[in-house]
Amino acid sequence: MAVPEAALSARARRAYEMGRLRSALPAVALAVPMVGLSLALCDRMAASAGCGLALVAVLLAAAWHGRAYARGARAGLVAGIGPLLLPMATGFHLCAGGVCLLAPTACIVAALVGGAALGLHARRHIPASADAGGYVVTALGVAALAGSLGCVIAGVSGIVGMVVGLAIGAVPVLWWPARTT
Repeated sequence: MAVPEAALSARARRAYEMGRLRSALPAVALAVPMVGLSLALCDRMAASAGCGLALVAVLLAAAWHGRAYARGARAGLVAGIGPLLLPMATGFHLCAGGVCLLAPTACIVAALVGGAALGLHARRHIPASADAGGYVVTALGVAALAGSLGCVIAGVSGIVGMVVGLAIGAVPVLWWPARTT
């Protein structure tokens, strides 16, 4: 019995889409320990869970879309490791007079380094094209979400400082004129 062409086309499309989603599983598998670490060590469960769900959703969407978006998501995960781990490694809080400065400062410093590394990587490995913008936006978004999992320990000031640090670290490197020689 012959299968109609429309049914074959639908079956092929479904198999293609499932393959794209399966390709996203390694990136999501990297995010799961990050979310677990944030949930275990940070006292802000709702914020950690929200950032974790957003991170998984963005990783799935980027890997499903593929191309520059998937590459940007992987680079963003690497750039977000510093802001994820450094605030946790600083001993959580060093407070004086009700003001806690060490964790937010760690978020900003780690984000500056991560943003600069992300910008350098983008300049070196991503040619100027229509997909370059998708790479940079996805990479910065994933790095911000991954870093938020660690900077949530410092509260809103840590997350805002981390996002600003990522931008300040990446933008000058991306806008600096490329060497032609």
